[in-house]
Amino acid sequence: MASHGDWNEQFKYSDFRRAGDLVYFSGQVGLDESGNSPTDPAEQYRLAFESLARVLHDAGCTPEDLVDLMSYHTGYPQHMEEFMAAKAAFQGDGRPTWTAVGVERLGMPETLVELKAIAHKPR
Repeated sequence: MASHGDWNEQFKYSDFRRAGDLVYFSGQVGLDESGNSPTDPAEQYRLAFESLARVLHDAGCTPEDLVDLMSYHTGYPQHMEEFMAAKAAFQGDGRPTWTAVGVERLGMPETLVELKAIAHKPR
């Protein structure tokens, strides 16, 4: 299984980029330690938010720094109760703007959601 770093090089992208006081984050999906998407939606959503938390941390940000969150869902609005529980556990008191979009498929066909975000973090 390729690591995140391998993907970044292979597909020529960054997990995050800073532009002034804003930090833009590439889409994050829910993969287990083996690089597979769990079949349990609640677990997959938890792992997607865990991945977003990791790249936020790498950029010196927290969930409270998010100003915008976009979630792309296959089978939307199926499993929204599980998604909302994972989202609430992740963001705590943070209140970013949020847009949920239903899509036919994502870059990894077995994934149910991809999370893209923007944070405000003054230098």
